[in-house]
Amino acid sequence: MIHELTYQVYGKIRYFEADRFFNTEKFKAGNQGKIICDEIVSYDCGLFNMYEMLNLQQPLRSDTAQIIAVIVRPDIRPDRSLENDGFVFCGYDLVEEATAISAITNCGGGFKSIPYDNLTAYALIPTYEDAVLVQQALLDEDPEEPHADCEICEIWRKIV
Repeated sequence: MIHELTYQVYGKIRYFEADRFFNTEKFKAGNQGKIICDEIVSYDCGLFNMYEMLNLQQPLRSDTAQIIAVIVRPDIRPDRSLENDGFVFCGYDLVEEATAISAITNCGGGFKSIPYDNLTAYALIPTYEDAVLVQQALLDEDPEEPHADCEICEIWRKIV
């Protein structure tokens, strides 16, 4: 599995084959019931297996259920060119660079500054502006917590 955030890929679209992650009762309990959506789409390698694709024309693995397009440190507006390839915009994730762990979905619902009641249907932040505000609030709230120091990631997905 290839899953790294590095300065070399900031602002570029990266594609990942992935399975799907449904928000089970066990997962809801682990997030204190704060994440209420049916399905989670994230750039978090702790939730599901993600395999980086070199391009969209490469043959897919037999167990691929979706393709996730990720832009680390995106522009202010979503890259609507992805719609031409059948992708749907899901929102913005906040992912710790060192571990690829999402502060939104994989930190037990412990951050007060994440607006859990205002997330998209995929447990992501709906706008870039909101993502920036939450990103800063996480650092202000808990500067010693490694998962609070995260990158904004624009997330798109296409069901296979």
